[in-house]
Amino acid sequence: MSGQMGKKTNCKRILFVGSRYVTYLYDKIARKLIEDGHDVHWMILNHEFTPKNGNITLLPYFKGEEYPTHQNTYIEKVIQTDRQLRFFNKKTDRHFYFYDNQIRHAINQISPEIAFGEPTAFHHLIAIEICREKNILYLHPSTCRYPVDRMAFYEYDTLVPYKGSNDVLPEQKALETIDSIINRKSIPNYMIAPKNSIWDKVMDKAKIFKGFVMGERNNTPPPIIKIRKNRENKEALERWNRLAIDSIDKNKFSILFPLHMQPEASIDVWGREYSNQSEVIGEISKRLGPDEVLYIKPNPKSSFEMNQELINLVQNKENLKALPSTIGIAEVLDSVDLVINIVGTVAIECILANKPVVSLVETYFNTAKNAKVLSRYDELKDIIHEVKSKAFGVLDEQEMIEYINVLNAKSYSGVISDPFNNRRSIEDSNITVLHRAFADILMG
Repeated sequence: MSGQMGKKTNCKRILFVGSRYVTYLYDKIARKLIEDGHDVHWMILNHEFTPKNGNITLLPYFKGEEYPTHQNTYIEKVIQTDRQLRFFNKKTDRHFYFYDNQIRHAINQISPEIAFGEPTAFHHLIAIEICREKNILYLHPSTCRYPVDRMAFYEYDTLVPYKGSNDVLPEQKALETIDSIINRKSIPNYMIAPKNSIWDKVMDKAKIFKGFVMGERNNTPPPIIKIRKNRENKEALERWNRLAIDSIDKNKFSILFPLHMQPEASIDVWGREYSNQSEVIGEISKRLGPDEVLYIKPNPKSSFEMNQELINLVQNKENLKALPSTIGIAEVLDSVDLVINIVGTVAIECILANKPVVSLVETYFNTAKNAKVLSRYDELKDIIHEVKSKAFGVLDEQEMIEYINVLNAKSYSGVISDPFNNRRSIEDSNITVLHRAFADILMG
């Protein structure tokens, strides 16, 4: 535990909730915040990813002992979202009650004015709920998708942005940004493939395995389970590609559904109600007419969303068609009449390209007059009719500029990423602009 500098006026007590490699990014920002006079604290679950700057609380590892269960307003929701229970065959939920107690105790002891962390693993979600209960602002720093090289602070476990830079792009720059998105000259930072050597990958696995051996077994699955699940996912994708078609039938009304990768906060937390994508696709299938087809495009990083349940559904429904995993969205977007997504980046791309798009979860980046949010599946028939009759909204150039500037104004310059997969995130120049964004948030 390192000491703090003398506290300056208007400085805050800050809590960072650790998250594997993202902890190292936060740690560099924390160092600058300490220099500003802020009182920085940490809550760390995986002790292998411990920061260097600030006051550190290491949560004890759960040893499997009996622990009293209790009911509150949030624990069941956290359990239902848990990645290990849903995807890695974890059988027990006893640790949730243990960590609920430990996290509550840590937050009570630290008594932060503001917390920063992700909304992904169970310990993040418990911390979020406790902070919400205590009126402690919890913010999730994350990519804002578009414009690229920008990030936003989202409140608790939502996609509601907090504050923002209020930066406005000049008209020409806005048009260039729109063009780069429409023509995929730029892609969101999280889609850029990592450049890790074999040695980097070996050391990563060794670090995670060491954490597992030492006791972090509630966010980290047993290696044998992980290997088996990865093999099952690969086999499922191979089966999917065998039944896939590589073209769109222009004689029928075509709808595209891009699958979200799972597990991922965008679907398992923000899109929690729709996180069973096979079920969503089945519901859409029921609402399609005889001349309407839903094409399902795999995520480029296919994982647990690609499973036998989905394959069986596509095999048994005439109005569902599989697209191959090798096909890019740019190859099919112009050929389809409508896009349906849950809460994906594709909504931004469609809005700027004037491609009719429907989202199932409403947020600030998927509301525009050429986009719809589906509150009930039965509304889909009317939306399809609007598209067929050319009554679906269209944005003009000025409206597109206004839309991209909303995204720009609600975000800040800077790359937020897991530094293992994106080393740019911890470069000094990026830490400088991220520090500026955090400082703006902390001004209140």
